[in-house]
Amino acid sequence: MSFSRGTRLFLLFWWALVVLYPDPGVLVASFRNVAEPRADAGAVSGLAAQLPDDPREIEAEVLRRLPYATDWEVGGVPWRFPTAAEAVADGRGDCEARAVVLMSVLAAKGIPYNLRNSLDHMWVDYPGNVPTANENDALVLADREGGILSLRLPEDFDLRREVESKIALFWEPMPWARRIVLALGLLLIPVAARWASAGALPQVARPRRARPRRGGRQPGVARPSPAGKYSISS
Repeated sequence: MSFSRGTRLFLLFWWALVVLYPDPGVLVASFRNVAEPRADAGAVSGLAAQLPDDPREIEAEVLRRLPYATDWEVGGVPWRFPTAAEAVADGRGDCEARAVVLMSVLAAKGIPYNLRNSLDHMWVDYPGNVPTANENDALVLADREGGILSLRLPEDFDLRREVESKIALFWEPMPWARRIVLALGLLLIPVAARWASAGALPQVARPRRARPRRGGRQPGVARPSPAGKYSISS
C-alpha cells in the first residue's frame, strides 16, 4: 500500500484538526460568526440596562465584567468566535468575545460603533474613543463600519511582533497533553506512511498458458498409434 504526497498532507491536516478541535462544529460556527459578526441587543439587555450611556464607561465596565481569558481557557480550542449570548454565559473571554458583547451593548443603547480588526486583535471603535498602542488606525486590517467589510494593509506591521503574538495566543496556553499528542501524530504519520509505501507488495505476474508447438505434438495429448492403441505424447 502506497501513500501519495496529497494523502500524507490530508492525514496530517486531519490529525491536527482532530486534536485541536475534537468538536469540529465549534470551528464551523466560529467561521460563520467571524464572517458576519452580529450585535445581539437581546442577549445583553439586562447588562445594558445597568450601564450608563457614556460609551467609554460602557467599555470599561464590559472589560471589567468579562475578564480576559484565552480560547484555550474558555473553550479548550486555539481559536473560537462566540456569539454575544455565549460570551455573556461564559463570563470571560478574549478580545473577540469582549468586542461582540461591547458592540451589542452599544447597539442596545443606540450608540454608533465600528468593529475593527488588526492582525492579532479585535476592538470596537465609537465616538470619543481614544486610540491606544493596540487600537489605532495604523494597525487596522479590517473595518466593518455599518456592517460593510473593508480590508486594507496595516501601516504599522512588524513581523517579529506578529509571530510572538501568535505564539503567546495559540501555543503557550495550549495544554501540554494536547501538545504532546499533536506532535506525536505529526511526527509518526509521515514515518508510518513511508514504511507502508516501502513495504508495498509487488504485483504478481499472471502465468501464461503454454502455446502448442507448430507442426508438433501437444504435450499430454493422447494420439492413436499405428497398432490402434493410444499413447501419451510428451
